[in-house]
Amino acid sequence: MEALWVVGVISAILVPFLYLVWKHHPSYGANPGAPAFPLVGSLPLVIRNKHRFYEWTCELFDRSPSLTRRVTLGRTIFLSTADPQVVHHILKSHFVDYPKGRRFYPFFADLLGNGIFNCDGALWRLQRKVASHVFTTNSLRDFVLAIADAEISGRLLPALDSVYCSSTDFLDLQALLMHYTFDTICQLTFGSDPACLDSSKVEETNRNGNTARMSVTGEDDIADEDSHASHDVSLPTSYAKVPHHLIQGFVQAFQVAVQITAERFLVPGFVWRLKRSLKIGSEKRLSEALEVVNRFTSFVIEQSKKDLANGKDRKDLLARFIRLSKDEEEVPVDIADKNEHEGLSISDALLKDILLSFILAGWETVASGITFALWLLSIHPRVEREVLNEIDRILGDRKFNHVLEGSKMETFTYNDVRKMHYLQAVLSESMRLYPPVPSDCKYAARDDTLPDGTQVLEGYQVSYNVFAMGRAARVWGKDCLEFRPERWLDENGEFVPASPFKYPVFQAGPRICLGKDFAFIQMKLVVASLVRNFEFVVQPGFKPKLSYGVSMIMVDGLPVTIKKRLSSFC
Repeated sequence: MEALWVVGVISAILVPFLYLVWKHHPSYGANPGAPAFPLVGSLPLVIRNKHRFYEWTCELFDRSPSLTRRVTLGRTIFLSTADPQVVHHILKSHFVDYPKGRRFYPFFADLLGNGIFNCDGALWRLQRKVASHVFTTNSLRDFVLAIADAEISGRLLPALDSVYCSSTDFLDLQALLMHYTFDTICQLTFGSDPACLDSSKVEETNRNGNTARMSVTGEDDIADEDSHASHDVSLPTSYAKVPHHLIQGFVQAFQVAVQITAERFLVPGFVWRLKRSLKIGSEKRLSEALEVVNRFTSFVIEQSKKDLANGKDRKDLLARFIRLSKDEEEVPVDIADKNEHEGLSISDALLKDILLSFILAGWETVASGITFALWLLSIHPRVEREVLNEIDRILGDRKFNHVLEGSKMETFTYNDVRKMHYLQAVLSESMRLYPPVPSDCKYAARDDTLPDGTQVLEGYQVSYNVFAMGRAARVWGKDCLEFRPERWLDENGEFVPASPFKYPVFQAGPRICLGKDFAFIQMKLVVASLVRNFEFVVQPGFKPKLSYGVSMIMVDGLPVTIKKRLSSFC
């Protein structure tokens, strides 16, 4: 009895003492970021808020005395920031001290391997050098415009006009745009036209909480030139024949692989590594998805090399990389293939990684930017009217007949797009509030002190939260939550870009997105063409549920009904 009494007294003293220590400890209860617990850190709170992860991070920043906060997941320590000065520090002035790093690499290694978004050092410099050369050519810009024109005028507008203009059913507009961007990124990246938009059947929006699905149907196993003819599309180049089952499998498998890879960041590393070793659960599904992805990429790489060997004039990124790599003196031997007839060239494994990196960069991200912009326009009629007024001013005396030949509809020229200052402000404002890539992470290669005084130890994960940054009053002012495109315009109505360190939607510093201008061209062309022809009415009471992943999309899609603004051809 006496021993029990002693234990009770000690416990009565020790438990409150330990609670007070935890409550006031700078790494736990008094942590200005997410409260943390011994051993597991903030993991319970992350799991609890997974369904509203980015909104929750905004709340943490609002409560924090600085715009940099600490989060722990198990033994891993993260520093997350929404401070433009800190972003400048890690992305530019101290760029070499904050690489992707050895800890980040394994998370994406199974999917992206040594692709440009998952590597540092010589590998990154090589890919960046080749990509920089490719993305600064006028021929690539013209190629992008040709692809966009063919898809918009030959498929997207006719599909909406002929199939949905008289329907009162709700259409998942995000799913349709995902089809469009997949078609365009495949044509741009590896010169194959999957014709997903042409052959897909977008079902009435379902509300069961699943991410919008892409389906590819067709009677033939081969998606050849004949399968592109239903909307009389004039393609900008001769595309390779791709087995239809490979296209269909790749679409679904790639989405699964990206989602599971992103979810690795929400659990301690040993958990997903153990599941991968045992081939169970989500890691088993990831492995199966990657087998499908790899079969697809192997086919298109082999086809591209055959076309080039046969003298075909291919303008896609894959062909450009293959051609330029043969003349590149800095290709590391360990990632290259030696051919006595062709010299030194990038290996197929690295070409695969490059392909998937560019698809990841240009598929869901562009669709996300377009989708959120159209949703915001639909609920802000004043802003939508300003966009339409700008389009009318640009067209001037020109008149769109909307019906040219067959079922092809007219779109805008590159000079038209350059004059769309207000629309560029709309897209920039939309991506400020709903960035397609909501966060990114770096690795501290050495001890450091951030501009706001935060101490960084070697091995810390340092991320910048683009979503929270766009909604921080300390960055954008008291009206930061308002959708106000005018904040991007000067007194003459011309677009004025923000500092990329204040607005890192397209990254910043040496890793700034090379495809930024091409992304804006695509988004402007699509949004201008759609709002010029159609009015989108969102389902009453709709509020998008945001996905957690590499890119931010609407979990349940964007349910709309469509009204035609102008007489068309149905």
